[in-house]
Amino acid sequence: MAHFVLPHQKNRKRILQTAFLNQPLLSGVSIAMLLSLLLNWPTLMADQGHPVAIKIEPQGTAIETMGGFRIFVNATDKRSIEIQELSDLNTLAFQPAHVIHLENSKQTKVPNTWQLFRRPSELMSTLSGVSGQPSPAANDVDAVTICTKRMAGKNGFITRVDVDGVSIIDLGNRPLDAQWIKNLESCDVVVATACSNVNNTTLQQITDAAQPQFILIAIGHNDVESPPTQRAIQIVDHNTIAVASKIDTTPGRSDTRWIKMASEPWKIEESDLASLFGRKEAAAAASRSVFKNLSVDQMNFVPGDGSHTARWNSEHMMGRELLFFSQIYHHVDPTITVVNLNPKQMPADYVAAHPDWSGQQEALLTLQVEAFSRRFAYLMRDLPLDEKTQGSKMWSPRGLLLQMERHYNQHTGNVKKKMMLSNWPPK
Repeated sequence: MAHFVLPHQKNRKRILQTAFLNQPLLSGVSIAMLLSLLLNWPTLMADQGHPVAIKIEPQGTAIETMGGFRIFVNATDKRSIEIQELSDLNTLAFQPAHVIHLENSKQTKVPNTWQLFRRPSELMSTLSGVSGQPSPAANDVDAVTICTKRMAGKNGFITRVDVDGVSIIDLGNRPLDAQWIKNLESCDVVVATACSNVNNTTLQQITDAAQPQFILIAIGHNDVESPPTQRAIQIVDHNTIAVASKIDTTPGRSDTRWIKMASEPWKIEESDLASLFGRKEAAAAASRSVFKNLSVDQMNFVPGDGSHTARWNSEHMMGRELLFFSQIYHHVDPTITVVNLNPKQMPADYVAAHPDWSGQQEALLTLQVEAFSRRFAYLMRDLPLDEKTQGSKMWSPRGLLLQMERHYNQHTGNVKKKMMLSNWPPK
């Protein structure tokens, strides 16, 4: 099992790379040469193991990450990449961060390059242009590298996103073309949901060229049938799948799955889980409202009675939620790794993961874990609410959600008591 590292625990470089395909191509340059240049993007390795959510929406493709970013690639004539982030500690809603207007990209053979980063001390990210290859980011920087390539001629673009060891190619809304399909690089996911001429032939060409784990197509494509040499086409009646970095990288593997995807999400609001998630998330929000105001000294304050620091309480709440939810999700979808980041239970054994973080930074990490739980909640939809799941040693879905509500209230209450002590550090 891959070692799973949460946001900011190591430097994580993510890549968002965009290439434009335009015709006619420049005179004197072969199609094959240009497409090879176009699709051989530079790659920065990211920590592997994070589950990435790919969401098919009516207007394009959204990619949501454990690090709290939402990258939306428009599949319409609106040429833009919209970046949102978790930066408001009062809500799980993504906040607008940046828009890359692809119309403004320079027409050049050299990719335009930006770096998107958010240091642990910052709630909001920064998008800045760089010259040439992106420079290595400092260890405390959560970085995304964005590269775009455009050529003169007809409209149309391909977008490649590399994040947490997962590579995703979105083919946009242009008709599939055998020549540029042939030059696709290897990747994990190909999104062809907005392409008009999807059929067995074009999908097999994509399979042979890119050897992805998955090819996503719209659920309405009736010209696609399961080929005799391939596993039956999977149909997903909602708009989200989880993807993680592949383990088998053997060239020529033939395990690509073709998945017909709907563009409507599973609506948690129509399930019995809605109120239970709501109660848990309300307790977590109240907890963040306390922790976000604490200084580094206050987070590290050791009470005279030898009880835990505020930092331990924060790490413990985050670690418990991540472990228990990832256990259940992993049982339903093994793509999602079981993650145990719980700190040692006894104060004498405890070593802080980030002793220099303020309460705001810890609260942001907790928010990112909460978003993970909500993001993949569709995996709970068919589980009996009151039966212990095979993925958990002790919890039914209802029992877990109610326990998490109590857990946030209990440990936040413990920290409030510490704040009343006479030797509580000043801010």
